[in-house]
Amino acid sequence: MRDLDHVEDVEEQDVLVLNTTMACPLSCDFCCYGCNPNRKERMPLDRALDLIDQAARIPSISSVGFTGGEPLMFRDDFDAMIARLKVHGLPFTVATAGHWAADPEAATQTADAMVDAGLRRINFSYDDAHAVFIPREAIINGAKAVARHGVPVYLVGTFAHPDRKLETFLPELCDVPNVRMFSKVIAKVGRGKKAEVDYGPEHLRKVATCYRRIHHDIVVFWDGKTYPCCSTFNRATQGICVGNAFEEPLRDIRDRIEASFLIRTLKRKGFEEFHGILEKHAPELNAAIPQFRDYPGACSACNAIFAKRDMAKRVNDFFNDFETKSILESLDHLERILGDRKAAAVFQELSHLCSTQEETHHAHGT
Repeated sequence: MRDLDHVEDVEEQDVLVLNTTMACPLSCDFCCYGCNPNRKERMPLDRALDLIDQAARIPSISSVGFTGGEPLMFRDDFDAMIARLKVHGLPFTVATAGHWAADPEAATQTADAMVDAGLRRINFSYDDAHAVFIPREAIINGAKAVARHGVPVYLVGTFAHPDRKLETFLPELCDVPNVRMFSKVIAKVGRGKKAEVDYGPEHLRKVATCYRRIHHDIVVFWDGKTYPCCSTFNRATQGICVGNAFEEPLRDIRDRIEASFLIRTLKRKGFEEFHGILEKHAPELNAAIPQFRDYPGACSACNAIFAKRDMAKRVNDFFNDFETKSILESLDHLERILGDRKAAAVFQELSHLCSTQEETHHAHGT
């Protein structure tokens, strides 16, 4: 059990992200998932609690994130989930629109309850689209109620032009301790596909790797479908779905993500390495897929390549074959250096080590 008195000091490693519902009090005009108050999708509470229990047994998972939809839409479920996290001593983060903070007293009570259960950070979304549904006072109330505990508060605004900044939209919170502001540009996915977006000079400074290069956001949606990232494009990119957490152990999915040479290449090396490997070893395939240079960032490029299952399968099959061939070539090279007998001893030791680690995981239920 972790010490929740110092959750801000917990180094963030892998994160289990629960996207528990598509329901939301808002209907923002750029919502990546098309959320609204009438959406019915909702993760069964017993499934969510089981995933939390599994996450607590996986050493690499350092926290749980809640998103949606609006994760506080079904308050009884949310309270039960964070209570279970407190039992395990597992900290959590929340991404919310802040509808629950319109009343200052209610904002304080909710913030206190979350902090007591192990809240390590909260993200409030606020911009022109959110302001149609949520009064600015709610964001101010909620941000201050959490920040006074010393817990980091991230305010995230999403705009159609890179010159729009959240600081001019919420000046009341600019100098509040523990509050930080982030301004983003609308992603062309979901309702955002219809937005007229100017990416401006930011397009020229785009990052070619995943936003998390080493560890993973393991995102489980309301129906169990699981993705290796928190990108706004994930649900629209079926080719990167890594399984269903309602049908197999969470640990197996996590191990599959880490073992994937394709995912490791995209996350840690980026699209330049990805296209470089393809251009060298499968130039026809590389010519057939969308190119990173034509998209504003890694997430949109990933979506363009992996949204279609047939293309995603071709790329996945190539990288699986490429990794297998690379491993076999490395083994042959090792045999040439050490000789057959010494190489066999090394392989046997590695096999024994892997088996021992696997037995240890099962013995501890991890």
